[in-house]
Amino acid sequence: MKKGLFTTLFTFLFVATLFGQSSVNWDYKAYPELPFLLNSIDLEVTVEPASALIKATGTYRISSKQPNLKQVVFNTSNVDVKEVSRNGQPLDFRVSSDSLIIQLQDTLNAEQGTSFLVTWESSSPYGINTDVYGNLWTSLNPRSRHHWIPIPDHPEVESVINASFTIPADLQVVFNGNKVGDEVVSTEEKRVEWSSETAVPVSRITFSVGSFQTESARSGVKEVSIHASENALLEGVRSGLLSIAVESLKKYENTFSYEFPYSALHIVVLPDNHWEEIQSGAGVIYLYQNLGSLSSQLKRGIAEQWLGNYHRYLDAPDSRYEFLKALVTESDESVPLLNPDDLQSIQGWNEWVQGIGNMQDEFLKQTIRESLPELIQQMQGVSGWSEYADFWYDQTGTYWKALPEPLMNKDEEAQKGYTYQVDYRYDELEPSLTLYFRAESEPVGTLAGLELVQYGFMDTTRSEITFTGASDSVAVELISGVEYVTLNPRTDFDLTLKEQKPFMFLIRQLRSSNPDEKIEAARQLRDYTDNPDLQLALQDVLEAEGEPEVRAAMLATLGEITQGASGTEQNFLEQLNSDNLATKLSAIRALTDYPGNEQVRYAVRNTLIRAEIDTVFATALNTYGKLAEADDLISLTERLERSGDADKAINVLQVAVQTDTTRESISIADRMALGDYPYSIKKQALNILLSYEQNQEYWNQTIEMLMSDRDPRIRYQSLDAVQYLSAKKTVDVLKDRRKEEMDPRVQVKISRVMGN
Repeated sequence: MKKGLFTTLFTFLFVATLFGQSSVNWDYKAYPELPFLLNSIDLEVTVEPASALIKATGTYRISSKQPNLKQVVFNTSNVDVKEVSRNGQPLDFRVSSDSLIIQLQDTLNAEQGTSFLVTWESSSPYGINTDVYGNLWTSLNPRSRHHWIPIPDHPEVESVINASFTIPADLQVVFNGNKVGDEVVSTEEKRVEWSSETAVPVSRITFSVGSFQTESARSGVKEVSIHASENALLEGVRSGLLSIAVESLKKYENTFSYEFPYSALHIVVLPDNHWEEIQSGAGVIYLYQNLGSLSSQLKRGIAEQWLGNYHRYLDAPDSRYEFLKALVTESDESVPLLNPDDLQSIQGWNEWVQGIGNMQDEFLKQTIRESLPELIQQMQGVSGWSEYADFWYDQTGTYWKALPEPLMNKDEEAQKGYTYQVDYRYDELEPSLTLYFRAESEPVGTLAGLELVQYGFMDTTRSEITFTGASDSVAVELISGVEYVTLNPRTDFDLTLKEQKPFMFLIRQLRSSNPDEKIEAARQLRDYTDNPDLQLALQDVLEAEGEPEVRAAMLATLGEITQGASGTEQNFLEQLNSDNLATKLSAIRALTDYPGNEQVRYAVRNTLIRAEIDTVFATALNTYGKLAEADDLISLTERLERSGDADKAINVLQVAVQTDTTRESISIADRMALGDYPYSIKKQALNILLSYEQNQEYWNQTIEMLMSDRDPRIRYQSLDAVQYLSAKKTVDVLKDRRKEEMDPRVQVKISRVMGN
């Protein structure tokens, strides 16, 4: 069977950044020393989620590839190895650097086997992820397995694995393979048995523990299950994802002409990605709610079971595999994912999802797509681009060292737009009208056509007019009794008109039967806020207007006219309870003009507290921030925090800190940054501290606590605080942290800050 490793032939390397910083080398060693086969692993694992602690015993069965094998070397890091034994007799072992070196009881010859037992504990923050919702799961980042289990941690190694988990009785555990037993052993604990009779790559083993509810279905003989906390997904969404999984599994099996490579598929839904570059293991897919479309994540994760797990790579993240996954899911209308933490793998996926349709070499794309079934059949384990390129060369006689970069902006010219100012010169006595067109930027080079509609007292007429160039004018022959006119572009390109109509045209247009025309009239009337007749005209039309979007536009214009005049606030207070979003938002914005009005401030505060829609909350906060004093904002922050609305609280705090002179907002930010909050809250709180707290003594005490946070993103962000430390303190902190730090991205930033 054809088998090999990635080479550097692939020149289209996806150069991504982490939080705007240099990318990290995740590569595994190309040819590790592996003089033995790992035949099976039996695990006895006790998980204490509250303390992120794993206590485990593993029975490993190996066979030698070479004569005279006397010792076995496993990878291990940040794992406390308690004992190594065989048949109850201790074996000599030592831990050196990142290696567990075990002296075998007997020297093995080629193909001879033995077994031994290892007992250990781990609470490594690089190998074990936890969140404030009580979930614990083991990392799939490259070379993270040996931070929670002693193992030859390399994609070349695969094994059958059986595992028995002892966990809190009210939680569930998900592992590679199938659940084969579930037994309550006490009121506090239960034991759950899992087995993967199909060998899985040890670099893709993972388990998760949480208060999951499970829903299952079958795709042929394979079981498909989705595991999510009770309140994490609506029932319809849960069932919908399960249906997508079953349908996608069948579809990709047909695409590849090869059945799903693992015994079962488990989908675990979690709130936050915890900076995980790899989102799926062998038969396990993690969906993270902060990465956006769950269905796109799911389809990508299922494709990755073949192209990333069955065929697996040494270089991670690897945009070549993202290309193959995007190629497979292209017809599924997958969408780009959110990427709040600048994950290279997600950025690579997004590039290909958007750009794969722009690849000009259709022959290359079609050849790759059609060859996947044969590639899947011929290759397994660690497979590389050079192997694929050899395969395609045999078929086509062309050696593709790399994929062509997709043309992301080929439609840019077609989408090019033009903007023109249009002045109306209207003589009511004549009557006559001349339209003056003036380009705001690049002018059109051809004739631009417009439909001109004249609305009269008795009749409506339509005609065509044209203009061109940087400036132009068109005389319009008016009908008798014309009340107003409209212009509608009739062009193949995007044309924006900024019209300046006569006041009376706009007033009459407010009574149009077309809501869009009324909205446009209301907006253009903001150029006439000094006209004494406008307020009365708007209020007169408002009383009879039933279209919510039109009312919203009129309210916005009315707000610009009244400018906080005493007694006019009722126009807007009455709309705070409107069921129409646009109307409510216009009213909230208009109330900004009533500083010192206690009734307005109280009403906006209540709207902010009750807001269930993000745009309502953000708009109300913007208004309230201009009406309230800093102590009012701090009081509101604390109220929201106590009620469990930490997301709202941190947003209010970001406004309060701008005018707070008491440092109370700094104290709240400190509590949130160091407290038991979701990452999104801690990140924003830390941003406040980094922006507004410059006291050296504070940072002397705080930076070490932040650098001990389990979340690598917080450790990464907190390195920005060294700007407030003395040179000596900076060196001491970074040297100490470098010894403890395990996340390679944080390590890179430490080295950069230290200048080496």
